[in-house]
Amino acid sequence: MNITGLLWRLMPVRERAAILDLAPHYKQRHIERILKGRAGYQPCFDQHKALFIHIPKSAGRSIVRGLFDVKSVEHAPADWYQLLDPEKFDRYFKFTFVRNPWDRAVSAYTYLLQGGSAASDEDQEWSRFVASFESFDDFAKQWITAENVQRYALFTPQCAFLKDKFGRISMDFIGRFENLEQDFATVAQRLGTQTNLPHINSSRSRDFRDYYSEASVQAVAKAYAEDIETLEYQFR
Repeated sequence: MNITGLLWRLMPVRERAAILDLAPHYKQRHIERILKGRAGYQPCFDQHKALFIHIPKSAGRSIVRGLFDVKSVEHAPADWYQLLDPEKFDRYFKFTFVRNPWDRAVSAYTYLLQGGSAASDEDQEWSRFVASFESFDDFAKQWITAENVQRYALFTPQCAFLKDKFGRISMDFIGRFENLEQDFATVAQRLGTQTNLPHINSSRSRDFRDYYSEASVQAVAKAYAEDIETLEYQFR
């Protein structure tokens, strides 16, 4: 363990939490990994000379299981990988998968409503929180705002994960959840991998549009305006 990691472990838990709370939630875990001296590119990325930006609730677990034969990879933003190793970041094939923001918001809510990950204390806390609302429509109208969606990585806007340190989206390929099979095949071909896409972690069967009223449609549109414009999505 390096000296930074030792000092971090010796710091009182409350002080560590206070320091991490100064950063957006989706970056806190990765900052802690740096402080512990455990930050780095996953071995599967080095093996394939590829970097997958894993946006929560965008079929990421199925994608990495199919492409890399691993259970999961970090929900780490592009600028974090760039800071860890700029040379690899520039050289590796960088790709991601995105999802209609209205659909993704329902998916995150439904996942938490069903309990989230049993191994995550944060998921359990957020599960209880979302269950306090009468429905997704109620949750969206009362809670989903541009400020609030920064409070938990599952709701963090997708563009936040895709920007480099200059604020650019510098992906070599952006696949879409709505075109998952075809775009997965495109990436597999680029990596020289012959594989099929497994389907993991589905949290609902209803169409996402069924969860919305006009008011909740507009709430999500305002909170995720950059995603909707940049990634060219519509509520349809």
